[in-house]
Amino acid sequence: MVDLELDQGYYDRGIAARRYAHTRLTDVTDILDGIEDEADKLLADLLGILDRTESA
Repeated sequence: MVDLELDQGYYDRGIAARRYAHTRLTDVTDILDGIEDEADKLLADLLGILDRTESA
């Protein structure tokens, strides 16, 4: 086993990166919810089209 000593800057950079990502990614859930809603609408429209074609 190799003992490895990391400088304090390593931890500071890691914390800063996580803080930045947390701040930048706060909207991701809302964006994905919107995409899911749009996909559900498209699927419903497609199923409606397919139902009409099968009935014809």
